[in-house]
Amino acid sequence: MDNLDIFSLDNEDFLKPEPATTGSGDANIYKPYPELGKDGVYKALIRFLPNVANPKKSKIHKYYVWLKDPIDNSNFVADCPSTVGKKSILKDIFWKLKNSPSAKDQELAKSFARKEDYYSLVQIVKDPNHAELEGKVMVFKFGKKVADLIEQQIKPEYGNPCNPYDLFEGKNFGIHVRKVGDWNNYDLCQFVGEKGPISIDGTAVEKSDDDQKRIVEYLKKGPQDLVDKYDYKEWTDEDRDKITSIIRNIVPDGRMVAEILSGSPDSKPSTSTSNPLKNEAKKTPEAADDFFGDSKSLDEVEEAPKAAPKKPASSSGSLDDLYNDL
Repeated sequence: MDNLDIFSLDNEDFLKPEPATTGSGDANIYKPYPELGKDGVYKALIRFLPNVANPKKSKIHKYYVWLKDPIDNSNFVADCPSTVGKKSILKDIFWKLKNSPSAKDQELAKSFARKEDYYSLVQIVKDPNHAELEGKVMVFKFGKKVADLIEQQIKPEYGNPCNPYDLFEGKNFGIHVRKVGDWNNYDLCQFVGEKGPISIDGTAVEKSDDDQKRIVEYLKKGPQDLVDKYDYKEWTDEDRDKITSIIRNIVPDGRMVAEILSGSPDSKPSTSTSNPLKNEAKKTPEAADDFFGDSKSLDEVEEAPKAAPKKPASSSGSLDDLYNDL
């Protein structure tokens, strides 16, 4: 039988990796928004599910920057290379501006602030707001608060660990979303009940060959493009051109940009005339070949950068090219 990895999950795959994952109009995105709930509060019960197409990518994590071109007011969402541990011109510019003594520079820094999203497949167990969704497999987009709750289950300070994505030993997740100020607040969300198997059509599954086949067929009825649609993507040449243009338009003073970026340990003169960031090395996650094979044993503001040991300068020179081009 194909893809048996969903029955033998590696807990480490669901933890946020140590430093070395929009959908507003997407019908597959589950939207527990307070405005859609009763009396301004959305309550529901869901169950996190492994990704049948790639179990190691059952929880997508991505940093991105919402850029707005001040010239034509167009918007552009740029995946941030810091997601995969790469040097990021967007992150560097943010911190250079943020740490500037100039109030004007600090205000400009907001234009480059990272956001953070996570994506997972979930089963809608109970939703009194939209009963027609119950039993469906959908994509749940969430922030750091929910991601932390998942990690606390997998690596609890006290008690026994639980992988919420486990099909037989996971837990349901109680959604309780309300408005606090202008923001959706997830503080009252929590995992509920004891460990147990998922239910399909009202019947709890068992660890039998027949039920494993049943689970796979059930999951295949849900979205199959979690990675392709929501995971970090390398910048194309067109993306690089757009990002470079927006940086120039937001911070038009070339001398100021040079001063902002001059503190970079990797910054050095470059004679390259190639397109900025064109030589950026690609890092594509490998897809899981066997879904059920043997395996060993989640919208936040910018966080302060952690100190990291200096590394030899990259031979690609891509970031230097962008600094020089600006």
